[in-house]
Amino acid sequence: MKSISWKNKYLRIPIVTLITIALFAAVSYIALYQTEFYRHSIWTFLGPSDNRFHMMRIEGLYQSILHHNYFPLVNMSFMEGLGYISNIFYSDFLIYPAAIMRLMGFTPAQTIVRFYLLMNFLTFSVSFLCFYKVQRKYWNALVFSFVYTLANYRLHDMLFRHDLGEVGAFVFLPIAILGIYEIFYGERKRNWLFLTFGMTGIIYSHAISPILVAITIVVVMLCQLPELRVHPKRLLSLIWASICSGLLSIGYFLPMLEQLKHTTLRLTESKSILTAGADNLLDYFNWSVNNVINKPNIGFILLIAAVAAVVGIGKVENKAVKHFAIIGAVMFVCGSKIFPWVLLSKTPFKMIQYPWRFDMMATILLAIFVATDPLHLLKGNFVKAALIAFVTLLAISASYRMVNTLSTALVPYSEYDKASPFSIGGGQEYLPAGADVVPLEAEPQIPTIKAGKKAQITNFKRSDTRMTFNFKNAQKTVISLPVIAYYGFQSKESTGNVSKLTMNKKNNGLGEVTVSGKGKVVVDYYETHVQKTARHFSFWSLVIIVIGTILSLFNVKLDDFKKLYAKIKPKQESAKAEPEEPKEADESTESTESTESTESTESTESTESTESTESTESTESTADSSVDSENKSKE
Repeated sequence: MKSISWKNKYLRIPIVTLITIALFAAVSYIALYQTEFYRHSIWTFLGPSDNRFHMMRIEGLYQSILHHNYFPLVNMSFMEGLGYISNIFYSDFLIYPAAIMRLMGFTPAQTIVRFYLLMNFLTFSVSFLCFYKVQRKYWNALVFSFVYTLANYRLHDMLFRHDLGEVGAFVFLPIAILGIYEIFYGERKRNWLFLTFGMTGIIYSHAISPILVAITIVVVMLCQLPELRVHPKRLLSLIWASICSGLLSIGYFLPMLEQLKHTTLRLTESKSILTAGADNLLDYFNWSVNNVINKPNIGFILLIAAVAAVVGIGKVENKAVKHFAIIGAVMFVCGSKIFPWVLLSKTPFKMIQYPWRFDMMATILLAIFVATDPLHLLKGNFVKAALIAFVTLLAISASYRMVNTLSTALVPYSEYDKASPFSIGGGQEYLPAGADVVPLEAEPQIPTIKAGKKAQITNFKRSDTRMTFNFKNAQKTVISLPVIAYYGFQSKESTGNVSKLTMNKKNNGLGEVTVSGKGKVVVDYYETHVQKTARHFSFWSLVIIVIGTILSLFNVKLDDFKKLYAKIKPKQESAKAEPEEPKEADESTESTESTESTESTESTESTESTESTESTESTESTADSSVDSENKSKE
């Protein structure tokens, strides 16, 4: 009967794992029911909202894959084919599963609700495993996964703002925090790679979130200065993690910097909104206490945790938990107008845009404080289970109240499925400087003559980024093309007298070519040398890091390869050693026997002539004719 006993780990572990997976899947659905499934509608503001922007990103990737363009750099579904270079600044890495769902036949509405389910489930699972890696307590890890995944700020991002970038960053954030913990407080030697992979995942999900993580690393480093003086190698692990993450992220950063170098975008000329984007601290408290998700806040549970951390910090023994709790509470406060954001409005920190983004870091750091329970308030598994149930009910209540506050925002699936190609986000950051979406909406989706002799344009075709048309009777005719001429678009395959493609900044950044006579214009987006090299470099960096990690898991070191090479090399050299000059059959036989005896290191009888020959071959590799005659006489 022992084999079927609950104490048998081979029975217990699979059952607990399946129950946990089922629990995560069920709560992932329950948390989305009011806003994504109720009445077969999605609660969202249509038009320029982030929801439509990210849905168009998915649609653009889906369309590109249909055209066998698996790594598109320009999203041609935006603006009815004019294109939008959001892919370079907003990596498609995270939305490939959604694009695959579209390939499987799901509608846009069906795709987005399933993708949200996937994001919820992944966040539950990753956060649980990361916490369990440090503290092997099942119920504590379960508390962390629920408090973190169902936190108000994350639900605000997913259900209200529909910001898929930050939602994706929430998946990788626990991995990055685990790496920070291991480097500064735990086992740094092997586990610094958690920071590498976590930070890289965040970078490819959301460009702003890595800034918040980097600030957190600096603050933790300052808190751990006494430890770093004693164990400075912890900084070495941080450097290695940063280098590896940088190598993996070259495929993202270099193409972005290249595009910014060649194209002036509205992004670079936008004014800072740091000061205007901050809210009053009292409002943050009110929103948290009322547990609303239509405003950025950390929620009721984490607000209590922040207060408890400040009040009872002296009773917290674990140094990491103490530091994380204080940093989380401070970030919550500094995300308001209390912090003098005006001092940073003209610095690189302006890229954060909204100070309340620090709620992301406050959420995970305070969730760690709740789950570790340093004040011993969660005594017993029953209390932990009750907290998990309470957190779930708060999430359901918050989404229910948001939907009922403005039920007109419930959009039926059939309405949601209608494309909104000009929903490029409120900031329109990736348009060329001076461009405006309003006149672009009225732009004809065909080549038009702007100057010069009237020419005849025929047979216009377009497919993804490629467009072609024939022309004749032209004489220095300037033709405007229905595409924004981002760096990478070229007309190099054109035939006839066709100029290079240029961007007309006075015409909202549309492309132009000057043609004469008769010919064919072919315009397409060509992956630049920088883009191709950076992508390959990051890929092979990933391969090398993964192989190195696997070898490290099996304790395989560089010295082991050196020893193996030292054993193999003599055998290879011996196997390659052969006589250079052909000899008679008897001599060849003797030479072969002598070589075999030398390789097996056995003492065999051989003639003096053979020894002499071998000695001569090993030193000079030549045989004198007199030695040959002397050998024959001895035989």
